[in-house]
Amino acid sequence: MIRHKTSGLTQQIASTLQEIKTKEYSLDSHVGSLLGLLIILIIFSVLAPSFRQMENLVLLARTASIAIGIVAIGQTVVLISGGIDLSVGSIIAFTSLISAQLMVQGFGPIAPMTGMMSYLAILIGWLAGITIGAAQGWFITKSNIPAFIATLGTMVTLRGVSVGISGGYTISGLSDEFQWIANSNIGFIPVSLLFMLGIYLLTAYFLRRTKAGRYCYAIGGNQTAARLSGIEIDRYRVLYYAYSGLLAAVVGTLLSAYIDGANFTNGEGYEFSSIAASIIGGTSLSGGVGSVWGTLIGVMILTIVPNGMVMLDAPYWGRDVATGIVILLAVLIDMNRQKARKAARVPLDIPPPTFTGSYLSRVLSQFSQLTYERTGCSSFRLFLTDRDTGDLVQQEIHTHYNDGDLQGKGHISGIVNEVRNSLLIVRIDNLDHETTSPTTKFQPNSVSAIAMPLLNDDQWLVGVIELQSTTPAAFDDTFISIMDDIIDRVVVNLEDAWLFESGWLTRTTRDALRHLWDDLYLGRSELFNWIHSYDSGIGLDVSTGERGAALRAYLLQAIDDLDPNHEGESSRLGTRRYRILMMTYVQEQAVQQILRHLHISRRQYFYDLKDAIEVLVDQLVRNRVVKGQDREKQFT
Repeated sequence: MIRHKTSGLTQQIASTLQEIKTKEYSLDSHVGSLLGLLIILIIFSVLAPSFRQMENLVLLARTASIAIGIVAIGQTVVLISGGIDLSVGSIIAFTSLISAQLMVQGFGPIAPMTGMMSYLAILIGWLAGITIGAAQGWFITKSNIPAFIATLGTMVTLRGVSVGISGGYTISGLSDEFQWIANSNIGFIPVSLLFMLGIYLLTAYFLRRTKAGRYCYAIGGNQTAARLSGIEIDRYRVLYYAYSGLLAAVVGTLLSAYIDGANFTNGEGYEFSSIAASIIGGTSLSGGVGSVWGTLIGVMILTIVPNGMVMLDAPYWGRDVATGIVILLAVLIDMNRQKARKAARVPLDIPPPTFTGSYLSRVLSQFSQLTYERTGCSSFRLFLTDRDTGDLVQQEIHTHYNDGDLQGKGHISGIVNEVRNSLLIVRIDNLDHETTSPTTKFQPNSVSAIAMPLLNDDQWLVGVIELQSTTPAAFDDTFISIMDDIIDRVVVNLEDAWLFESGWLTRTTRDALRHLWDDLYLGRSELFNWIHSYDSGIGLDVSTGERGAALRAYLLQAIDDLDPNHEGESSRLGTRRYRILMMTYVQEQAVQQILRHLHISRRQYFYDLKDAIEVLVDQLVRNRVVKGQDREKQFT
């Protein structure tokens, strides 16, 4: 008898491939905009040789950094959070005029801020931008006025105030102390470009590595679920609008330094260009989707098009037409993206569980088919682990890929028990001479046998498969390698189907719902480990409370997805399931109160609650099946 330790190499490879797939998905999401940028560059380079000269390329970089390059980042953050900021152009004009006024004329008893004091004037302008942005965010959250209307009002108001400050004239003669920001180079690279790239890096880190950044995606993706999971939406929205206001003020400084003056027309049209740049780069107008590097591609496109039209001696109106077409195409692309995302969602009005009685049978059939087609072996038994007792339960597999009436039905052989205890592969080359681990022959002429553990994530024993052959020493290293690959492809689906069919998943979900607002209890729930095995948005090394909060957010999202009204449709049964789950577990209403509200009997309530939990569990499994489509394709 030969024993083998199950190698984790397959799992490591799978993990690495998953990371590569994630990166490839991120790249694919920008492939269209990158291709568009490349085509535009080629067209202008061929038609206008002066376009590709170094002087023009440096001018493009400088123009991008002092125009929409930075303000588009703030716009991207706001769009991801589900908002929109139409006031950025007016904030640019207003804050640059404040700084220019303080530098040239001072304010009341305050003398003109020249020399090094000009930096204080700049800081005051930036603080004004932060204040305006934060005030907008507060007003939007407290008044529930749509962000489009609120920021549109701010845009018009600030533009009028800017005219009043400047008197309709340009404030010129600014201090020379800060003009190097917009006009100097390091080698041939504009300082303003380096400044912009630094902001991009900081914002990318903020969105991907900080709590506030991750909450930005959560709030934009599903505000209801975010609020129910304990995220302080109002506070974070104020932060995002304040950041947008700050970056608009920074652009106001760069722009006034570049033209050596401030005017009420500064920043005109930047609100629409920044939105277009974000959308071209993949940011969604509906929120929850976007990245700074996609926005950078959009900025480059919107900077290159007008410049290229100038190189082609196109009329001024032609430049506006070209830019307008690009913006319209960007909005059209975003609409198509939204339709694609909606089409990919799991149906929200879910009927009673359709996986019950069929999902496990289907996965077992696929496992049997793969085993027979890849190895030619048709004599095997499969045992799955009962999560509650730890016992192995033999599964019935009725397909022509598996010999039907195998001997020893229901009996756990010695090598299967040994695999369960050691998690090692156990192989017997000659059953007639084996005395250490007596094994019942499936068929009278069986000669060799092997038992292999079904491990998920190299630690959870999903079950054991035992195979026999009429050929001595039939199960060599090549056979083990093939079976290891088959097991790795089906084990996650097999475990999900088994936990669903055995009732463990329903019992564990019901228990988690009963303690929905107890972070410590949820953090110790086995349901978290099951969800984390595929949706590893939070690490296992975090605190119990954070694990609990993550599990609660996942369950709240799943409940929210059951609301039929999301798609503008409604079914009486689906609505009642959603309302019962919300009232019982989220709102924690008393049973009597729910009975009066829904006009049902106590018996009907408990029947409906059981049905609603089953549908919710069905939804959880469906979500994992949809997310694991690559695995499913391997079965077909």
